[in-house]
Amino acid sequence: MAEGRSALYLAAVDLGGTKIAAGLLSMQGEILARVEEPTCQLGPQQGMAQIVDLLTTLQTQTGLSSAQILGIGIGIPAVLEAGSDHVIWGPNLTGWRDVGLRPTLENLLGIPVYVEYDGHTAVLAEMWQGAGRGYRSIAVVIIGTGIGGGLILDGQLYRGRDRLAGAVGWFAMTTDADLTDPAGQAIGHWESLAAGPGIAKRAQALLEEYPHSSLNQPARKEPLTAKQIFDAARDGDLLARRVVEETSRLIGLGVANIVSMVNPEIVILGGSIGRQGDLLLPGVRAVVQSWAQPISARSVVITSSQLGADAGLYGAAYIVINRTDSRDTMDGISVI
Repeated sequence: MAEGRSALYLAAVDLGGTKIAAGLLSMQGEILARVEEPTCQLGPQQGMAQIVDLLTTLQTQTGLSSAQILGIGIGIPAVLEAGSDHVIWGPNLTGWRDVGLRPTLENLLGIPVYVEYDGHTAVLAEMWQGAGRGYRSIAVVIIGTGIGGGLILDGQLYRGRDRLAGAVGWFAMTTDADLTDPAGQAIGHWESLAAGPGIAKRAQALLEEYPHSSLNQPARKEPLTAKQIFDAARDGDLLARRVVEETSRLIGLGVANIVSMVNPEIVILGGSIGRQGDLLLPGVRAVVQSWAQPISARSVVITSSQLGADAGLYGAAYIVINRTDSRDTMDGISVI
């Protein structure tokens, strides 16, 4: 660590399609202040203005000057140009195509900016502050409203050719190569089955079979949510327990594929669904033991993230630590 760097701080932005969180962290990973609000979906210019407002608010709260901030790390669900961090396309961010996020923010804030695909920030967070500490081969699967992930292989962040390695939501979980499934084709087949909306859809389709289920409320005005299903499963609801069991098997099949392909030391499940480890992990582990390469399955650790909603902030902050010494070349983080 460079002399004097320990007195500097890290700014982090976790930009999602639903919410955006920003934080200021110490170099050791302590969150000094954080703010969160719904993501502005009025286009990239308004979205970047929101980021500036949030970071300015944090600086005011903490009294930190721009000179005290080593850099700003941003995790974003987007396709990024290799080497420049230019946003090619953010499918869950309205109008985010061909966006110069990095130079715009640097000009407005006067602080270096580094941008990363959010699946990659997730695995960096676990390596730095989470369940991945001490491991050199880590796979993270983030399961919430979608499914994504990231890989650390032999201590190196693996981005892939297009910086999209870890887009596991696109796993084909079917024996029908000609299957026409609009949802699966639009967001990825595994994601359409095992992420939050797919879980809720399966439960909704079973309501007539379970007239006494706590989920079967004729007066319900809003669609079912995955959270309601997991809560009901903990209360012993038979419909909810059936759907959760099916979900654990579906997640287990995808994890088995990752284990067989990558042979990681540890697989960490994150996101609002992945963190339901008390309900999901036994089933996931059983499927992995049945279907993954046997030696890889025997040795892999499968667990849930303990970082909660702050995982994205930790990962975004860690980008800064690893890329400040080699601006634009990405040499700060080893890449394969």
